[in-house]
Amino acid sequence: VSKGVLSCATQEVKDLYHLLENDFLPLDVASKIHPLLMKISKLGGKLTSASSVPEVQLSQYVPSLERLATLRLLKQVSQLYQTMKIESLSQMIPFYEFSMVEKISVDAVKHNFIAMKVDHMKGAVLFGNMGLESDKLQDHLTVFAESLNKSRAMIYPAPKKASKLCEVLPGLGEIVDKEHRRLLARKSIIEKRKEEQERQLLEMEREEESKRQHLLKKTEEAEKKRLAAMFEQQRAERIRKEIEERELEEAQALLQETEKHLKRGKKKPILDGEKLTKQTLIERALSEQLKERQEQEKRLQKVAKTMDHLERAKREEAAPLIEAAFQRRLVEEKVLHEREQQLEVELSRQRHDGDLKEKNRLARMLENKMIFQERVISRRQAEFDQRRVEGEERIKQIIQARKQERDIKRKKIFYVRSEEEKIKKMREEEEARKRE
Repeated sequence: VSKGVLSCATQEVKDLYHLLENDFLPLDVASKIHPLLMKISKLGGKLTSASSVPEVQLSQYVPSLERLATLRLLKQVSQLYQTMKIESLSQMIPFYEFSMVEKISVDAVKHNFIAMKVDHMKGAVLFGNMGLESDKLQDHLTVFAESLNKSRAMIYPAPKKASKLCEVLPGLGEIVDKEHRRLLARKSIIEKRKEEQERQLLEMEREEESKRQHLLKKTEEAEKKRLAAMFEQQRAERIRKEIEERELEEAQALLQETEKHLKRGKKKPILDGEKLTKQTLIERALSEQLKERQEQEKRLQKVAKTMDHLERAKREEAAPLIEAAFQRRLVEEKVLHEREQQLEVELSRQRHDGDLKEKNRLARMLENKMIFQERVISRRQAEFDQRRVEGEERIKQIIQARKQERDIKRKKIFYVRSEEEKIKKMREEEEARKRE
């Protein structure tokens, strides 16, 4: 293994080596080795021309490997068991019959490889008692410790050792590191220069783009200002024209309205040759409207005075008629009142007559009514007297009970006080006796 021979072997041989040398599987080792031996027995062939052995057949090593596997199995079983049936051991070893296994075990015991004996009477195999101090168990623990060390090395690998070249030339590593750092620094400088050049190019492009955008923005702003000024000028011109047109229309409307009023009032119309302006037309129209309003107010005052006279005359004519109607209403209400009064008197007389008849009819029951009344009064008087007597008796009992309670309480108080006085007197006598 140290020379690397195992790395040149086939996979079956490697698996067989690990099963025999490293693994500890006493119950399954034979069943796992048997198929590997079957495969190994079929391997073989010609080697290279440089080899001294022209041809190798691995089947010639199978008997020795079977014998070795049997010994390994017996050794591992002896480390775990003290007693095992012969049938079980025979089933665990498929290579040989038990007689052959017995011969192999005899040689192993003879050379102190294992400690065992076969008891055919009991049909069992007895293995020797091997404690922790046994060399065989120590070998097993050694293998286990090596496996643990390998696992630890895989989990926590050791730092790599320096190469032989570094041992020969101790300063070579430092020189290589310096050269490597120098090359890295040079590469970094070159990359920084490239980045700086790219950054400068990008900066120049950005400045040119900024200038172009600024110029474009100025051009757009100038164009916007020109368009805004032109639009404002057009708007002012349009507003001025609209104002002039509106003033002209208003002047024409006022002129037409004034002409209508003048024609209706039969006044002198405005001559076409006169100078017409908006202000003169407005003043003329306002004066005409004021005159017309004054005339209308005069007409309204005249109509109001006429209506007042008519209303006053109407009321003067209607006053005697209203008085006559009022007198007729008084006469009618008086007649109606007298009629209702007579009817009420008649109804009262009828009710009085009916009440007298009812009184005469009920007068026959007066004697029976008096008898019943006396009976009820006497019964209620008897009940009242009985309840009064019972109440007085109950009050007497309550008074008697309270009197007895007071007497008992008074006696208890007297007894308690007398006892306290006795105790006090005895205590004083005791104290006086103690003082003496």
